[in-house]
Amino acid sequence: MNILVPSAVKMLLVWKLLFVSSLAINFKGCLCFGEPVVIVHGGAGTVSEDRIPGKLRGVTLAAKVGYQVLARNGSVLEAVEQAVRIMEADRFFNAGYGSALNVEGDVEMDASIMDGANRATGSLSGVRDLLHPISLAREIMDHSGHNFLIGEGLQGFALARGFQFLEPPGQLVTQYAQDALDDWKASDQSYRSGEGGTVGAVAIDANGNIAAATSTGGVTGKRVGRVGDTPIIGSGTYADNRLGGVSLTGDGDIIMKVCLAFDVLRTAELTGRDIQPVADELLEAMSATLGGTAGLVAIDSAGNVAVAHNSLHMSWAYQRGDTVAYGASKNDFFIQPASNVAFFQP
Repeated sequence: MNILVPSAVKMLLVWKLLFVSSLAINFKGCLCFGEPVVIVHGGAGTVSEDRIPGKLRGVTLAAKVGYQVLARNGSVLEAVEQAVRIMEADRFFNAGYGSALNVEGDVEMDASIMDGANRATGSLSGVRDLLHPISLAREIMDHSGHNFLIGEGLQGFALARGFQFLEPPGQLVTQYAQDALDDWKASDQSYRSGEGGTVGAVAIDANGNIAAATSTGGVTGKRVGRVGDTPIIGSGTYADNRLGGVSLTGDGDIIMKVCLAFDVLRTAELTGRDIQPVADELLEAMSATLGGTAGLVAIDSAGNVAVAHNSLHMSWAYQRGDTVAYGASKNDFFIQPASNVAFFQP
């Protein structure tokens, strides 16, 4: 595995040379306007120690893939889409292959994507047997004439646009997801806990264009047809070049009640405060008043990044320049050269 947890003094000195300004601005990365950034998350929750390395490997690769899109002058929409696709194909995440199972043992997935330049959006809910829901969400944004599709209309649109559903059905089910459902059925059937694993990405390019995307399989044991925060613009995903971009993860039924993605960006704008403390405080306020836990990654319009979660874990990574920063637990902040992040077969 190519995740390196830096502990040597030499690595710390390199980090200080590369990110000295980030030390002075509370974890946000250097304030270099016009410098592209891609930040991703792999879901907020409680993760067993044996699965953390796999999640870190996945998020660092996703950040690198998204950043490479921007490095070759691709769009921020393509960057977040490609970053999310990496995680949708990875069994360590609750999106695409590896999605949580509903009460009947099936995979039903939600996704959304948003363009901060014109606030165009594409969302879907309840799609089955499709490896990359995020690409279908983008197709909805670009070609459906609508913002949100579900059910038979969603499937018909996907087929008309050339998307192929997996045959036979059920190929997205992993043994880990099946075991999680079995454990849930044997328990008190409270699904507001567990590993989480929703994935998301936010990107900003050299011109200040911003996009955000989120994809999920939902929660283990959910009712058939349940919709969480992920496809709800303003709750699970939001992007506006004037404000920034956010992707959420966590207790979606609670996140929806406070429109958390939009609230973080709007509060930072109205108060003139940095996005990191605003994100931290709004997560805590949600939990204090309504319960549950959540996490997010964000980029403001100046290119500052925020990573916030009040769950035990949330894997995350971002690339700025030639360096990738990443972590999974509270206060984690590891770095390595992007060249050390290897491609792999999920």
